[in-house]
Amino acid sequence: MEGKKMRAILTCEGKVYLDEVEEPQLGERTLLVRTLYSAISTGTELNLISSKTKNPFRLGYSAVGVVEEIGNGVKGFEIGNLVACYGAPYVFHGEKLSVPITLCAKVPQGVSLKEAAFVGLGAIAIHGIRKANLQFGESVVILGLGLLGQLSYQISAHANYRVIGVSYSNEHAEIAKKFNYQNGHVINLQEENEDSLLKYIDEITEGNGVDAVVITAHSPDTKLIDNALKWVRVGGKIVIVGNVRMEFDREAFFQKEAEVLISRAAGPGRYDLNYEKNAVDYPVSLVRWTEGRNMKEYIRLLKEKKIVISPFIKEYPFEKAPEVYSSLKKEPNILGTIFKYSKE
Repeated sequence: MEGKKMRAILTCEGKVYLDEVEEPQLGERTLLVRTLYSAISTGTELNLISSKTKNPFRLGYSAVGVVEEIGNGVKGFEIGNLVACYGAPYVFHGEKLSVPITLCAKVPQGVSLKEAAFVGLGAIAIHGIRKANLQFGESVVILGLGLLGQLSYQISAHANYRVIGVSYSNEHAEIAKKFNYQNGHVINLQEENEDSLLKYIDEITEGNGVDAVVITAHSPDTKLIDNALKWVRVGGKIVIVGNVRMEFDREAFFQKEAEVLISRAAGPGRYDLNYEKNAVDYPVSLVRWTEGRNMKEYIRLLKEKKIVISPFIKEYPFEKAPEVYSSLKKEPNILGTIFKYSKE
């Protein structure tokens, strides 16, 4: 006997389309969520589309919705709760989701559901900053000011790091400048040369270089890591969050003795079936910041208005998905895009 059907957004052989799929089943320690908004991760999803997978693949990994059913063993959630959800294959652009509780965060009143839908990218940005292991008063360059970079820039500023946002896009640089943080500075490398960036870094670090460079750019440019090496201090860190080419000048690395770190998704727990599928959390005493706790931290920052992304979110009906992805290929500077499924 066939189960209930719902609509989801799929890609196959380079095309994007809506199709009917079976509704997910409620499992142990999971929530059945009716989706209100889901967020597009532009770089990741366009890459999946361009890979022209031969088998239908569900796009998306970050959403917000309302709890309709609760599985056995669930504590701390009730039917009717608003929750932000993250992590494929449980979360995708679909009308209903069955999500393990370790991948859900309650959304309190007063928090924008549109902003909460970006919980996946928010948690990824938070984990990337954590990987740099910065201390109070240290300095960091955020290289790339797309949505992931904008989030990282705001988070770093509110953590009281001396943060420099570096962009190759006029539009993205202007957005970051509007926040006007006292401990933040934005350099637009389309209008300013790199010497102005190096001069500013020298000024705030007494000529030592920044403590870390977090690369949030999504680019095939092989010079990104070499550029980061010019800016970071001896013994500093380069954290790679975005999808970049791992090519670099060995001599420059030798001179700086820098650490290169890969930031994997939203933190510990990702890709661990016991943590995700079985919803078995890690004790705080052993793992302070899991992907689930990073998600909750993102929601807390939204509640306290420490993160603001609503001004650059564009909203489209779920049914318009094929046209939306087509437009994103032509307009790569669009920062935040969400699908709306129903009335809040």
